[in-house]
Amino acid sequence: MLKMKQWLEKSLRNFLRIIVSDIKMPRMDGIELAKEIFALNNESHIIFTTAFTDMKYLQDAIQIHGDGYIVKPVDLSLLENLLIKVIRIESLQRQLDMKTQYELKKKAELETILATTLDGISILDLSGNFSYANNAFSDMFGYSLKELKQKNVIDLTIQEDKEPFQNIIKKVVSEKFIEHFQIKCISKDQKRVIISLSLALMPDQNRILLSTKDVTKEIYSHRKILEYVEIIDENVITSSTDLMGNITYASEAFCKISGYTKNELIGQKHSIVRSPDVKEELYEELWESVIKNNVWSGEIKNKNKNGDEYWVFVKIYPVFDDEGIKTGYTSIRHDITNLKKVEELSIIDGLTQAYNRYYFNQIFNTFIQSAKRNDELIAFAIFDIDFFKQFNDTYGHQKGDYAIQAVVKSMKESLHRSDDYLFRLGGEEFGILFKPKSNESAVKLANKLVEEIEKLQIEHKENKTSDYVTISAGLMCKRATEVQNEDILYKETDELLYKAKHNGRNRVVYNTMEG
Repeated sequence: MLKMKQWLEKSLRNFLRIIVSDIKMPRMDGIELAKEIFALNNESHIIFTTAFTDMKYLQDAIQIHGDGYIVKPVDLSLLENLLIKVIRIESLQRQLDMKTQYELKKKAELETILATTLDGISILDLSGNFSYANNAFSDMFGYSLKELKQKNVIDLTIQEDKEPFQNIIKKVVSEKFIEHFQIKCISKDQKRVIISLSLALMPDQNRILLSTKDVTKEIYSHRKILEYVEIIDENVITSSTDLMGNITYASEAFCKISGYTKNELIGQKHSIVRSPDVKEELYEELWESVIKNNVWSGEIKNKNKNGDEYWVFVKIYPVFDDEGIKTGYTSIRHDITNLKKVEELSIIDGLTQAYNRYYFNQIFNTFIQSAKRNDELIAFAIFDIDFFKQFNDTYGHQKGDYAIQAVVKSMKESLHRSDDYLFRLGGEEFGILFKPKSNESAVKLANKLVEEIEKLQIEHKENKTSDYVTISAGLMCKRATEVQNEDILYKETDELLYKAKHNGRNRVVYNTMEG
């Protein structure tokens, strides 16, 4: 502190005459610094910078004759104009006697401080009558200084805020300072203005310094944001989780579609709404994507608290804090249940709930092309119920429908991956499209399907290979890059099915070509 005083004394004596200082500093605040400066050289000039929340220091700045008061962030053009004004005052001070200098400085310092602040500044008597208002205050309410001097500050407030504001003015006299009190006012053109204000008792104890800030737009914007948040909460199916997948937030829309309350969802994982029909591979793919900070999107079947199923299209986003550290994930969903129902009606076989021939025609080529891009092994099998016409003739079409449903149900139980497809191609003929890990695994799966059907032990007296319903199958397994087109692959597989029937039925005939 001693070294700083010595430096100040030397600087003020030699060259330092105009100082710009923050009013709040860690070791010595701006008021203390100004006192030290004026004690060493009372012809020095000091300009204070501060935040709106430091308005309680304004009366001290006026009392020690500061030359300016600028609210942060500092407007450089405003600072430049203020410096020019101070320099002019400095020039005049050299020409005038001490008494005149003091009077000019006192007047200039007050005018500069009050005129340059961006916030509305006014001076009231203890009853709330105006004696002064700067341009910012006049602009805020639309009244000239002359008009304001004919009014009491209470006249500017709305009816319900008049009494609370009167009490605040009375309180300022005893407590000396009150900050950030919010009231609603009416401007000259009858617009409602929301004001955040601070009041301080002046050093003479007979006047009140009033500092105001128009926060109307901020308040309305905040309300609008809250309205949007409420609309989103009510209508958008969204949730957030921590890094472990535990739910930390659930919207009302998510609660509605899932049937759970927010309290029931918070802390749980999304498996609480998981449908058992969804393959594990889908969730593995999902987590692998988001863990790498990618956005994952896709369709997921869920079940609500009552066990009813619904479909959603989901987008999952990683969430990061201000320092770029990942804190969790946010999911946004759209209810596509009705869309999926319509879609299922068009692609699902009504009797068996397997995919129909229409969907097979849509997906067959796409499946092959996708496998080609990844150079994958694909397998296609066509199954046919042995002597099914004779079964219908013997047991009737109702029992025939039952046999078809039982065959499909058995096949579905053996297919577990998300890219395993089962189709009813027509009548008693079915197709399976999948991506095996090897030729051996493809043949093993096909043989298992044939064996499981006979194990159902559905009586079939007219079956020449067994006492029960059986199936025959043709299986083609090869690299997707070796497939010329889907028509050739279908024809090759159908020929293998023909061989299976010719060779005694109840068997798989296959051709594997893994290159």
